[in-house]
Amino acid sequence: MFESETDQMVEQRRSRTLMILGGIGALALAILILLLSRGLRSTPPLSTGEQLPGGIQARLDNAVRAGTPEFDSYKAKVTLEDHDKLASSNPLGMTQLVLNAKLTNRGDRTLTGIELSLRAMSYSEPNKTLAINYSLPVPRKRSQLPPGESMTVTMKVDLPSKISEGEISDIVPELTGLKFE
Repeated sequence: MFESETDQMVEQRRSRTLMILGGIGALALAILILLLSRGLRSTPPLSTGEQLPGGIQARLDNAVRAGTPEFDSYKAKVTLEDHDKLASSNPLGMTQLVLNAKLTNRGDRTLTGIELSLRAMSYSEPNKTLAINYSLPVPRKRSQLPPGESMTVTMKVDLPSKISEGEISDIVPELTGLKFE
């Protein structure tokens, strides 16, 4: 009689130990996921200081930008052609605007970084940007774009649920940064 109670007590102790270890493991996993998700959100803010829908977005580090002689002289040699514009909605009630285009380096220098912006423009207020998103096809999709070569790029911008597709007059791509080899 005492032996069976002892076996039962040992089994209960073992079950409790496993339950406690499982709870500690689940808690540790939840903390790890929380820390990793916070680390992924820490991207640098927009250098222009604009607070537009789309949140804080990564920009091309050490790029030459508009206003510098190097950028202004080379900008015309990087072209976006054959624009294909699409719109779709997602289950959250947001509209995503997509632009597919052909990016060509018509200059004489190899590009190791290209930053593009895609702006959703207001229908009611000309020249007003309602949403913006940045894209880095080089170096993310390709490591470089040599002279005379082309690549297909896809840029996207998400509209908040409070902005409808009818409020958008156009989506406008723009070259905003370059890095040279």
